[in-house]
Amino acid sequence: MRLLLLFLILLPVFSFAQKREVFRIDSLPKAGILLNQGWKWHAGDNPEWAKPNFDDSGWEDIDPTKDISELPQLSRSGEIGWFRIHLLIDSSITQQMVMLINQSGASEIYLNEKLIQQFGTLSADRQKIIAFTPALKPVSFPISNKQVGVLAVRYTLQPGVWYSTHFGMVNKGLEISLNTLENGVNTYESNYWTHHQPNPVRTGIFFSLSILYFAFYFFYRKRVVNLYFAIYALLHAISWKVNYWTYHTNEVALFFIQNNATLIMQAVGYVVMLNAIYQFLEQKKGWQYWTLIVLGIISIPSAAFVYNGGWMIYGFLFTNLVNVELARVSIIAGRRNKKGAWIIATGSILALFCWLIFCLQWFIHFTIFGIDFFDLNFLCVPISVSIYLGYDVSLTNISLAQKLIEVETLSVEKQAILSTQNETLERQVTERTAALKASQAQLIQSEKLASLGELTAGIAHEIQNPLNFVNNFSELSVELLEEMESDFKAGKSHDAFEIAADLKQNLSKINHHGQRASAIVKGMLEHSRTSTGTKVATDLNALADEYLRLSYHGLRAKDSSFNATMETHFEPDLPKIEVIPQDIGRVLLNLINNAFYAAAEKAKQGIEGYAPTVTVSTKKLENAIEISVKDNGNGIPEAIKDKIFQPFFTTKPTGQGTGLGLSLAYDIVTKGHGGTLIVRSKVGEGTEFVIHLV
Repeated sequence: MRLLLLFLILLPVFSFAQKREVFRIDSLPKAGILLNQGWKWHAGDNPEWAKPNFDDSGWEDIDPTKDISELPQLSRSGEIGWFRIHLLIDSSITQQMVMLINQSGASEIYLNEKLIQQFGTLSADRQKIIAFTPALKPVSFPISNKQVGVLAVRYTLQPGVWYSTHFGMVNKGLEISLNTLENGVNTYESNYWTHHQPNPVRTGIFFSLSILYFAFYFFYRKRVVNLYFAIYALLHAISWKVNYWTYHTNEVALFFIQNNATLIMQAVGYVVMLNAIYQFLEQKKGWQYWTLIVLGIISIPSAAFVYNGGWMIYGFLFTNLVNVELARVSIIAGRRNKKGAWIIATGSILALFCWLIFCLQWFIHFTIFGIDFFDLNFLCVPISVSIYLGYDVSLTNISLAQKLIEVETLSVEKQAILSTQNETLERQVTERTAALKASQAQLIQSEKLASLGELTAGIAHEIQNPLNFVNNFSELSVELLEEMESDFKAGKSHDAFEIAADLKQNLSKINHHGQRASAIVKGMLEHSRTSTGTKVATDLNALADEYLRLSYHGLRAKDSSFNATMETHFEPDLPKIEVIPQDIGRVLLNLINNAFYAAAEKAKQGIEGYAPTVTVSTKKLENAIEISVKDNGNGIPEAIKDKIFQPFFTTKPTGQGTGLGLSLAYDIVTKGHGGTLIVRSKVGEGTEFVIHLV
């Protein structure tokens, strides 16, 4: 009874199988089942073709797992077509099944008319087609056993993609393998680690080497060859990183862009390394060098645009010829006794040997203790360069040690001579220092005498006033004495006493003006003599007013045509402050003289409506006293503002300034009194010097 029931169930299946070719799956080996037979193909696009009962017996047989170059049915202009295959799963297969798919285009996968997977974008608008590959990542395959299932794939290639076959890569049209979930995951992980695990290691090694070479160049920039080695290592590090990203890329177009970028960076890196080795070994660049450069340039477009075998110009010919050339020039340099050349030669020969073993592994499929000779091929030369750099550093250290011994020997012999020379130099320095100090003192005294000379006319004017009063009151007193004598003789004692009172008042005025003249002379003497350095409480308002008038009258004495307005803005009740009066007086005199000079120079320009004005003001701040000397002259240009406090710098014509005035003033304020002296100026409007005393 059971046999009859089974016969009735399978009868439709057998009938269907007689009409159409069915791909039978009786078991699933660990590697899975590759669907490379039983496929049908038809160009065009019709949703009816996804239905299981559609008759595809008239369609073209095809193996979609072949390279796209062997599948002329696949249009690269974006035309859509359909693959169909009939599957029969044996009842003994009960595990969950998955598909492992690798493709070069975009696809929609239908199982018995139901869309189960979509990879990429298919569209009638060819600009919107996006090719996408799952890269053998397991995806669900929901088919029941003991029944025929129809797998229909709507498929197209993306227009404009520059497919390439670097290092023998095959761009399969559509590759579908069936396997159990567990085996499919294991296959995917094995494939992932095979393609991805070495790349981070390669990237790390080359990046570390680039840092090493950059460090050598940074600390010894005369050796440019280290920079070339650094660029070579960095290009390879980036190329392997891009290669790592490539195998994480599912978009087919981006995959080939990154693949070509990897090849370009590695080709440029080889050219840079070749140039570095030539410079390092001091070899003349002959026809072999330039032939390799041309070959390297040709290898880039060849790999990108020549589909089958174009990559071999780079992969087999260019890279190996570079290693051959490196070995050749290294051996020549070694014969010429170039130190370290044998290290580079050994690395180049080992690189060629590793490439040969790798090629044998590739074609014959064998391994030697699991060694990756592909990576060793890339690493032999840069590692040999690193070994040489270490060797070179060692030679340098040995040479320096020998020279150090020589220097120490010479130092013992020369020590006595150097000691004698040092004593002589010290004596000469002491003598010249004393001479400089004497010259400095003379210059300072000259500046004091110069300022005293400028004061002379003003002082003469100031003394003249009290002397005139003394003379006038003396003459008047003589007349009063004669009159008082006459009154006494005439017995007019009352009148005589009145005259005596007037005489007493006159004598008091004579005494007052005499003391004024004495104070002026005393101030002049204090200004001329060397400062004692003793600070006394000083009325800065009086000091500033006195030197303002003295400076003005001094200028007037030199040039009677000069006139200027003097303005004072003294803060009332300004507290006395402890300063060295004669030093601050010199500062004020210098600043006021400069202010009058600037105003006078601008007045000579004949500017209509211009009135030369010098303003001296004082102000009490929170923690200091401010003294300001301001003029409305031509101002100080920005270009020289920072120089005005430098010794011997002057803007006055030759013979009119020593260049020490502002320098001494700055030192007196800042060093002698712990204050500040700043300048504010605007060209065409004037200058202001501001003193802050604590």
